[in-house]
Amino acid sequence: MPSNPPYWSNKRFLGSERHEVFEGYATKNRDYSIEDGLVIFTTPELHRIGKKSIHLNPKYWREELKLQEIAEQVWIDYYGKTKEDFSKRYGRNYL
Repeated sequence: MPSNPPYWSNKRFLGSERHEVFEGYATKNRDYSIEDGLVIFTTPELHRIGKKSIHLNPKYWREELKLQEIAEQVWIDYYGKTKEDFSKRYGRNYL
């Protein structure tokens, strides 16, 4: 994942929290995100505490920051796959 300061980094930093871009225990998307490197590191405030945190305001991260679209495109480019391949693995397409 590319970094997007000040929102997230692609590397762990002091005090950071890891967030899996694609979540879901039942669908295994969380595990796939970890396996595929589709994780970001952010501050606790942006992860789960603040008004614009990813867990309290996922719409902002999805629509304004386009986190899932970026992650899908990164996955396609890195692994040399297609949107259809992504959809098979993650259950839907974000592009």
